[in-house]
Amino acid sequence: MFGYPVEPNFDIAKEQRRDRLKLALIGGFVLCVLYLFSGDPYATEVFQGCLATGLSYGESFYVQRRGDLGKPWLWKVICTTVPLHVLYLAAVFSADKMFPNLVTKAIVFMPVLAVGFAIESTLFNRIADRFKPPIVDQGRVAAL
Repeated sequence: MFGYPVEPNFDIAKEQRRDRLKLALIGGFVLCVLYLFSGDPYATEVFQGCLATGLSYGESFYVQRRGDLGKPWLWKVICTTVPLHVLYLAAVFSADKMFPNLVTKAIVFMPVLAVGFAIESTLFNRIADRFKPPIVDQGRVAAL
């Protein structure tokens, strides 16, 4: 009656997990900036890797499937997606090496990471749907 209407599929627990993921990403960002100013090598790659991994695995597995993290099928999905993610990071890092004056700038690599996150999320969801066990209808089981 009062306030804003709630979306039909709204899940408060999922939104709280997404907020915690945002806080973790902000904390990781601060640590990466400190690492960047320390002058150590590979600071850009560390930042890109942390951001890409945190976004992809955090959203796909922590936010979307937190309730299934203890189940073996989800760990099979996580292990299956690791080589795909490693290839993606290898492509980003090799682009950093090939074009050091262009790709290492945030205005270039942030959209690349955003597009990579969208592609990885779609692929991770499809892989998870493939591995997820079917839901058994209890009414049909009792009738058999």
